[in-house]
Amino acid sequence: MKKNHSTILKGIFITGLSVFFIFPAMAQREKREISLLTKDQVKRITDIVKPLKEQFEKQLSREDLYNNYVEDLKAVHSATTIEDKGYLTAQIAEKYSSFFKDLWSRTSIDVAPYQQQIRQVFPENIASLIQFDAYLNFTLLVSVSTKPMPELEPNKCVDVCGIAAGEITGNSSLIAAGGGDYGNCFLKTSAWGTGAFFAGFSELSGWLRNNITIPGTFPDDTRKLRIKKSYEVRLEATSFAAIGGGYAETRMRTFQSSEYMLVYAPFIWGSHQVRRKTISENYLIEKKNVANSQFRSNSNTVSLFGSGNWCFSDCSNIKWTICEE
Repeated sequence: MKKNHSTILKGIFITGLSVFFIFPAMAQREKREISLLTKDQVKRITDIVKPLKEQFEKQLSREDLYNNYVEDLKAVHSATTIEDKGYLTAQIAEKYSSFFKDLWSRTSIDVAPYQQQIRQVFPENIASLIQFDAYLNFTLLVSVSTKPMPELEPNKCVDVCGIAAGEITGNSSLIAAGGGDYGNCFLKTSAWGTGAFFAGFSELSGWLRNNITIPGTFPDDTRKLRIKKSYEVRLEATSFAAIGGGYAETRMRTFQSSEYMLVYAPFIWGSHQVRRKTISENYLIEKKNVANSQFRSNSNTVSLFGSGNWCFSDCSNIKWTICEE
């Protein structure tokens, strides 16, 4: 049995905005614990790179190739599938990487102090995980999982994939959008935003729930439930800056595991990252907590004026059983 659902959230064009316009929306995101970034951290990073942004702004605006780059970012935004966005992103990387490399090589910027300042924006345990690319672009990868627990002979087992229920929710504003899809048994979300002189954000959340009732599927007693899962996770995120900056972040998480990726382009050029991982889980929960056995995905972007961001979270090949012990 297969269920299919998709949603597209369309953005609204608004000009003449400042970075502070989207901070109230970011505050709402923090309450839902979707992002590892706070509005204060984004503001501090923006302030850190401001002198470099101003240094390059006038020079870039006079470059025809740079103006073509901005137009190509708009094309990435206009694409309506992740496959098309990936194809256009690869074209941008091939077409403009040497231009930005040459531009950067003609400067005498010591990036080490700026990297240190950006690390200091984050708590020490997060700062140590930041991986810097060129132009102060950086990636943050956070992976959390626990060891499997020894198991007993099961009393009754249910194949969850045949009864799982899904949902896609989210919102976007300004020049941003997103979508999602789910079925038995997969879950994916995507988000994107871009523009030459705009600011915007997009956030999508997806759930895949086990749909088990107690009493019903299992009796209401003190026996524990053993959760067994195996699945493949693909996280993909891209962030291109065009004088402005922005970031894309995506996460797939369950009761036991969490895979998170952030790609941040503060002010110039960008980065594209892909991570794939196979995960297995084996743990016990009380029956009253059966609803905690679920999959959740999040994909979010924030564009601070000229930037192009998109991200994708895909959980596939899911094998999922719940057994009563």
